[in-house]
Amino acid sequence: MDIVIDIVNLIFVFVGIYFTFLFMLLFFAHEKRLFKRPKPREFPSISIIIPAHNEEENIKETIENAKNLDYPRDKEIIIVDDGSTDRTFEIAKKIKGVKVLRKKRGGKANALNFGIKHAKGEIVVCIDSDSYPEKSALLKTVPFFEKNVAAVTTSVFVKDAKGILERLQEIEYMMIAWSRKLFEYLDAIYVTPGPMSLYKKDILQKLGGFDEKNLTEDIEIAWRLIKHNYKIKMSLDTKVFTSVPKTIKKWWHQRLRWNIGGLQTTAKYFSLFMKKDFGNIGTFLLPLFSISYALSIIGILFLFYIGFNWIRYLIGSFIFGFNPIGPFLFYFIPDIFFILVIISFLLTAFYIRMNFRTMKKIVEFPKKLGDLLLYVFIYICIFPFNLLHSSIKFITKKYEW
Repeated sequence: MDIVIDIVNLIFVFVGIYFTFLFMLLFFAHEKRLFKRPKPREFPSISIIIPAHNEEENIKETIENAKNLDYPRDKEIIIVDDGSTDRTFEIAKKIKGVKVLRKKRGGKANALNFGIKHAKGEIVVCIDSDSYPEKSALLKTVPFFEKNVAAVTTSVFVKDAKGILERLQEIEYMMIAWSRKLFEYLDAIYVTPGPMSLYKKDILQKLGGFDEKNLTEDIEIAWRLIKHNYKIKMSLDTKVFTSVPKTIKKWWHQRLRWNIGGLQTTAKYFSLFMKKDFGNIGTFLLPLFSISYALSIIGILFLFYIGFNWIRYLIGSFIFGFNPIGPFLFYFIPDIFFILVIISFLLTAFYIRMNFRTMKKIVEFPKKLGDLLLYVFIYICIFPFNLLHSSIKFITKKYEW
């Protein structure tokens, strides 16, 4: 068993080095292009769709923010009240210049599809009801709709990060935004985030709209677009601020939904594994996600195994005064393993530094070193446990939203 643990640990370190090195190469190859955008040749008609369920506290600010977005043509703004039981509909109805639709509760994807059916614009802009794009967001994103581009994403940041959990998510969102831009250069942007993403309406309708059975419709639609050989672009310097969970319970619940939706999407498209005719789903996204899932679960299982053996060791030592089960685990090859760990640590530190160096050009840089240390050594270590919980729910089909 000892040699198995050694091999698994070496695999963990190797995979981490491989992907970190890959993204660093992508960064240096495209650093000068990160903030470039095409010159607009035309400004198509747009429809902004805001799905809302029990959002009476946010809906007015969200609508006013959408109305104030700069654009050289009139904007159609559609609010879809998805079976709210509070005053969301009444508040939205009082605001001039918007179309407010009401329907029975069907979920976010269902609400978006309902709004798309009533939209007149060539481009549909999907904005979450607790998200706030910067005023120039449309002017910065629409020019990316060149030939064969079906969707454009934005950089999502945390709105008013105050508590420690919000500040940790602030760092996370910065890391995600920068990384997602690098995915663009592999034609593998794996999600068009709900806070704000833009789509060509005719392509969405051609592909059947959003998947109403998937818990993360923004992940699934991105994979479907890639499968049909459409491109997704990202406007890195387009800022959208969104509300994030303020308690561990809400954060855990949100991540369960994200992970289960990701598992749903992976399962849906797994038949494309290593097939070359469906964009980079089969040759990059599926292997990447599969390896990530597998290593996360294996890592937790080995952690439980190691913890169990430590407990046995401590109990045996306490009762018998010596170690009854022999020397405990870990017979690494010091030279190889130590060197790989150091390389992995240095690459990760450099990766974070490049991320912050880039993102501070467009958003305020998190200045608390303690937050960064908590993020690296505590926060991201929680993710695999949430993934394990998500996997159990996914396998047992005990989930609904």
